[in-house]
Amino acid sequence: MRHFKGNGIPNHETGIFPMPANQPAYSYYAAVPAQGYLNAAEIPMNPYDLDITVPANPVYSPTPGCFSEVVIGVVTQTGAVWHANLALATGPDPYVDPIAALPIDKCWGHPYAGQYHYHGYTWKCFPNQGEAKEHSPLFGYALDGFGVYGPRGDGGKLVKNEDLDECHGHLGLIEWNGQRRYMYHYHVNNEFPYGPGCYRGTPGNVPSNMKHSHFYEAPTTDSEDNVHHHYSDGPI
Repeated sequence: MRHFKGNGIPNHETGIFPMPANQPAYSYYAAVPAQGYLNAAEIPMNPYDLDITVPANPVYSPTPGCFSEVVIGVVTQTGAVWHANLALATGPDPYVDPIAALPIDKCWGHPYAGQYHYHGYTWKCFPNQGEAKEHSPLFGYALDGFGVYGPRGDGGKLVKNEDLDECHGHLGLIEWNGQRRYMYHYHVNNEFPYGPGCYRGTPGNVPSNMKHSHFYEAPTTDSEDNVHHHYSDGPI
């Protein structure tokens, strides 16, 4: 297993959280409701117990697995985490693209429950972007243990969704544990859902303080193979 432990504070500059009322971005944050706070502008960024364990030798499954929580991976380049790229909204579809619904800083991050995390074009502030004409380097790991790499594939070509499967990954040659290996891996890119959208392996463990569901439970399937999505009432 791989074990990652830290305080969740990234090694790069972030936005100001909570957002002061005299900042130009305040009105954007204040317009968004937030569970336990007057609005999203009031949410602080605090250190917390980041303690994640993922498989060191992930096993590929032909059947994708759903996310059950919003924390989906750890960014080893910065010490922060990825959240699933969804946001609560009103209307017929309770989930939308977070870039369209959430105020985020220049590094495409913000805090939820005081814990800073990334959405969207997450790699913009990562310290090692690699070489322009080469495959992007490893940025971190999804909870199932597979690597998450940047937006460039072989020869530095930008990876598009059409190059990836439904979980936002594919098979290819990568640097893995200091060796070149042909194996499954995820990419982050500039097309929704921007990063892992489901798991190809079995996810590891996160502590209870990091288990945020946004009032969503993973879908279940009944005896007739009908998929059921579960939502519980509660504020954003």
